[in-house]
Amino acid sequence: MTSSQTSTVEAQGSDASTPFWVVGVDGSECAEHAAEWATQHATGRVELLKFVTAWTVPNAPALPPIGPMAKYWDLDAFAQSATDQAAASATAAGQRTDVRIESAAVQGQGASVLTSQADDAELLVIGSRGNGGFKRLLLGSTSTQCATHAVVPTAVIPCSATIGEIGRIVVAVDGSDNSLAAASWALQFAPRDAVVELVNVWDVAPIAVGADQFFFPEAIDLAEEQFGQQVAELRAIVGDGVDIRSTFTRGNPRTDLEIAAERADLFVMGARGHGAVGAALLGSISTWLLHHLSCPMVVVPADDPPG
Repeated sequence: MTSSQTSTVEAQGSDASTPFWVVGVDGSECAEHAAEWATQHATGRVELLKFVTAWTVPNAPALPPIGPMAKYWDLDAFAQSATDQAAASATAAGQRTDVRIESAAVQGQGASVLTSQADDAELLVIGSRGNGGFKRLLLGSTSTQCATHAVVPTAVIPCSATIGEIGRIVVAVDGSDNSLAAASWALQFAPRDAVVELVNVWDVAPIAVGADQFFFPEAIDLAEEQFGQQVAELRAIVGDGVDIRSTFTRGNPRTDLEIAAERADLFVMGARGHGAVGAALLGSISTWLLHHLSCPMVVVPADDPPG
């Protein structure tokens, strides 16, 4: 791709009908890793990648800064630096794909900017950590907030994730509408001849804390039967293009799904499942897996995300 095919814009400015992904970039190695994942998998799925850098300035002092301190509140310098960063990332990515790339530098808090820019996107792609995160943390605050608040699916790419062809996608399914939406998304995203494994982990914990009642074997049998019906319905919709497999287990959803993800090139799940409190923005299992998985993970939002 030539440099003329990469443009720098201030905000969304393309034809609204053009399918696109938003990629968060900030100059960190993790963000560049996520950009590499996006450029590899965008071909054939979207026509445009928007590389977005969010920039902010320190809280304004009581009096206008003077002397050497003035440069720290130079808005033009902040904006130009962010613009250069976004353009550099886009130019580098342009060498790896034929998909059209635009870059944007937008003033604002990282997660707020990225989720806003991605409102009409097909996918938001971010690294698990950026320049603002502590290296000891597996997941940065921007990644967490994007996965929590975005109204489109969010792909979180760990810094150490292997980037290659997607041969197997593992999807967490618990029968909730959100998990079935995640399964549908995965089946549409999956390359032809890929394996999509639907995994349902029946939690063997008590129904409620303090309740002297546990799930009966009949309930587990019914859940497995319902899961089988859901898998059959998905197979009927997709046809023979994707190899759909299913796994039903009893155990701990967190650890069992983490184990299942070890055999995946991409892990997909809904933001909230049956176990999530209605007011929660992101389910506890989704949050836990975001912090622990080493493979790329896509969080599919609920149709009715809380405010």
